[in-house]
Amino acid sequence: MNMEEKHKTNDLKVYKTKKMLDDLKSKKGFHTELISLYIPHDRKLSDVTNYLKNEISESQNIKSKLTRKNVLDGISTLLGMLKNYRDVPENGIVLFAGAIPQNNTQGTEKMEKYIIDPPEKVKTFRYHCASEFLLWPLEETLEAKETYGLLCIGRQESAVGYVRGSHMEVVRDYTSGIHGKHRAGGQSQRRFERLIEEGEKNFYRRISDDVNELFLGMEELHGIFIGGPGSSKEKFVSDESLDYRLREKILDVVDLGYGGTEGLRALVEKVKDQMENIKYVRENKIMNRFMKELTNDNDLAIYGYDEVKKALNYGAVDVLILSERLDIYNLELGCSNCDHVESRRAREQELVTLESKIQEEICPKCSSSTFNVLKKQSIIEELGDIAETTGTDVEIISSETELGESLYSTFGGIVGLLRYKVSY
Repeated sequence: MNMEEKHKTNDLKVYKTKKMLDDLKSKKGFHTELISLYIPHDRKLSDVTNYLKNEISESQNIKSKLTRKNVLDGISTLLGMLKNYRDVPENGIVLFAGAIPQNNTQGTEKMEKYIIDPPEKVKTFRYHCASEFLLWPLEETLEAKETYGLLCIGRQESAVGYVRGSHMEVVRDYTSGIHGKHRAGGQSQRRFERLIEEGEKNFYRRISDDVNELFLGMEELHGIFIGGPGSSKEKFVSDESLDYRLREKILDVVDLGYGGTEGLRALVEKVKDQMENIKYVRENKIMNRFMKELTNDNDLAIYGYDEVKKALNYGAVDVLILSERLDIYNLELGCSNCDHVESRRAREQELVTLESKIQEEICPKCSSSTFNVLKKQSIIEELGDIAETTGTDVEIISSETELGESLYSTFGGIVGLLRYKVSY
């Protein structure tokens, strides 16, 4: 599996992990009763099991009877969860178990357990018992770290930025104030040329000073791309004011039609094949492909919830493209007194209010008050789960770019690229 395929597969997993983390952040215990367990791939399950059994012995010394019971129940729950595994998966496992109070009264705790298949490798074994779950190691794996520096150098205009994850940041743009032409002749001409040359050199050194300060302290800087019109970029590179450690990271120097901020975007487009593993590049590439197919007369680009879901169920979707701004949930409601089931749809911010309202409703079939939410699932997870069963790639696109914003505002955040034309 190449790097691009790996990240495509991960998009849905990252989304689900983020949603799980949001839920886990709200879980609080009265005492040190919530257990977090991070297991890397190279840790034997037998070693983990022995570690937990030793924790059972240690926990017998907890003075509070209720706390002791809850901790022992949590460890036993983890041991039960581990019995479902023969080996530790390639990325490791993250398990959570704990007695979560159902209201603000002690004694109402209910044992809850969660399993996360992490999108990135778990590197360190961790057992943590506290009044809340240990989440920061998992949050760190979700942060985009891989970064490429971008320099667009022109004699009149220049700009410095970087691309990381799904975001391109313009840090600073510059104008030199150097005159482009003059009418003087003779000695005056040579003097003007020297002044222009000196001004240009000082301009590039001013940029180098900022670049040194910005990029030398940047973690995960994988390389630097430089572009610009004419010979400006070569003059900048040949000047030794750029720190040697950064000069060693220059991956390519390319010709562009212009400098400045717009030049940075053109630079990314020019070198995109050299940093395909950056989400910003992948998002633009897949959205450009969708827009191109949309203008073709082959009906291989579709959009809208109903159309895309039908095509997914047919197994006809090659790439499912969803906006990360999609916040719509499908709710399945049911009555425990009869067989009545119905569905509703709501935005994420409406869920709490709607669920409270549903608890006060009576069943429209038998008029009992046992009418509750049976299941709730975001549209992203619903469509993503169907896609996984049909071998469809899933791309979850941010709205930080123009194309990403267009995906949400113009197409409702749900589009697809088809393997073949579908007739309904």
